[in-house]
Amino acid sequence: MRRVKRAAWSFLAIISLLGVSGCMSFMSNSPDRAEIAKKLLKEKYNEDFSIFTSGEGYGTLTNNTFKVVAAPEGKEELKFEAKIQKEGNWIIDEYVEALLEDEIKQTASDKIRELTDKFFIKVYVGFADTKYTDKSMVSIEKFTKEYTKVPIVITLLLDKTSVSTIDAEKEYQVLQELFAEKLPINAALEIYYTDGETIEKSEEYFKKNAEAYDDFHQMLKGFQENGFGLDDGQINIPLNQYIDQRQVQ
Repeated sequence: MRRVKRAAWSFLAIISLLGVSGCMSFMSNSPDRAEIAKKLLKEKYNEDFSIFTSGEGYGTLTNNTFKVVAAPEGKEELKFEAKIQKEGNWIIDEYVEALLEDEIKQTASDKIRELTDKFFIKVYVGFADTKYTDKSMVSIEKFTKEYTKVPIVITLLLDKTSVSTIDAEKEYQVLQELFAEKLPINAALEIYYTDGETIEKSEEYFKKNAEAYDDFHQMLKGFQENGFGLDDGQINIPLNQYIDQRQVQ
């Protein structure tokens, strides 16, 4: 690739300039991205949304979409991503997934507080083309029955200092009760025994981001992970294995 002829490079340069020129011309006459996103989301869900960031748009000759991070007005904690055709012809969004993630997070948080107040939870629900347009129809119970193959990952950060005095069997029991009684789902659970600073950084990270990217995972490097699966709400490892994997010192 490094031996491409000069003529080829010249051709690519011309194409790039044309792309930038076309991009600038289009942008000067195009509606604001945020307004396009707000309009499409309003039409789909009959709710008002705030738009926080946008990207992936108008940069090349072939790019026909842009991406935004949005949330219902007054509920910034429900951030989600949406991909939109640049002229507003269609939208693919993850609002339903954000609602499901929040339901899991709130349900789990209530139970985790029996162990400690120093924790952070991030939930990932894979995309499914549900066709839901009314948030009152959205529930994790209904969703998991209809979309059995969609992955769910729960990442739980516990302050290792605050849980170091808690018996491992007690911790295991609380989690058993949580998922067997409140969240009988199929999922992966990742527990990281971190510190207060990392928990605070994670909270700040998701005030700005809708999804976990590499920079979030970098924050967790060096901390011990206790990971396992949930099968219809049942922890799929025995207590002795849980204890072996639990590192809070």
